[in-house]
Amino acid sequence: MSQLDCIEILRKLSSVPGPSGFESRIRALISDLLTEWGFHYEVDRLGNLYVKVGEGRPVTAIAAHMDEVGFIVRHVTRDGFLRVAPLGGINPSAAIGSQVVVLGRKRDLYGVVGATPPHLLKNAEQRQVSIEDLFVDIGALSHEEVLKAGVTVGTPIAFWAEFHDLGSCVAGRAFDDRAGCAVLLEALKRAGGPRCGTVFVVFTVQEEVGLIGSSAAAQRIMPDCAVAVEGTIASDVPGVPEHEWVTRLGSGPAIRVMDKTLVACSQLVEHIRSLAESHGIPYQLQLSPKSGTDAGSFVRIGAASTAVSVPCRYVHSPVAVASKSDLENTASLLRLLIDSPPGARD
Repeated sequence: MSQLDCIEILRKLSSVPGPSGFESRIRALISDLLTEWGFHYEVDRLGNLYVKVGEGRPVTAIAAHMDEVGFIVRHVTRDGFLRVAPLGGINPSAAIGSQVVVLGRKRDLYGVVGATPPHLLKNAEQRQVSIEDLFVDIGALSHEEVLKAGVTVGTPIAFWAEFHDLGSCVAGRAFDDRAGCAVLLEALKRAGGPRCGTVFVVFTVQEEVGLIGSSAAAQRIMPDCAVAVEGTIASDVPGVPEHEWVTRLGSGPAIRVMDKTLVACSQLVEHIRSLAESHGIPYQLQLSPKSGTDAGSFVRIGAASTAVSVPCRYVHSPVAVASKSDLENTASLLRLLIDSPPGARD
């Protein structure tokens, strides 16, 4: 098998755009890695990718989503600007001035997110920026020039940024959820296989627009338990009191206790905590009452569910930051979970 570790896998995954509903490029990269490592996979009609290891029940699903937040073109102006709608939750103010890649029919195009300059607004117009205020500038001077470049209504757009090694951390684009995909791939590559039952490793589509892919995956697999793998909110930054931190960098994978979509199964949480403690893997417990994950789809079909996540600062923004040790420890914990799913006997 390739000697790529999860940091290098993340570097590769982070370099490929894949907004919700347009995951084909990232799925192709994941498929290539799986083929190189000797794994068989299947892809459903929606675009979810499945790797099955083991046989029989119990069945465990471990899922990371391939999509990222982005935009979709809703209008091309006469002067060649692209008006956009969101694909997932985006802070419009954080997007202004960011670099984007426009996935045109003929080729990718570089663009910059713009809005009316604040110093040109009258006092009465000063207000919070909305998505409707944003536009993308690809350097075109007319509507016709945009169309000639292969950009139309419905063209997807992704944030763009280079991957950087910061020493103990890394920075790059789309860590929600390329960080989850990277650690899950690394875990699968290292795993020996479940001691009992079946584990489905799933890479899902359209999580950011309503858990669409995981809903289909849950119905297809009908697992007994499920774990979503995320790049999750790390709010250990200036201005946020410590008691309000969702997770913090460097403290290990975050095991979810509850969020907007579920209260996690306490037995499953305890199983994952025991795996971490018995192997000296640091972890933190996460409560996220305002956000959700693919686990919300699995719990709706009756599966005991939770999430295991890589803490990432600035998720849903143009660039995120993650700790190398958190990435490596999350991959190690997931490898243990694949080898010793709930119900496995030592």
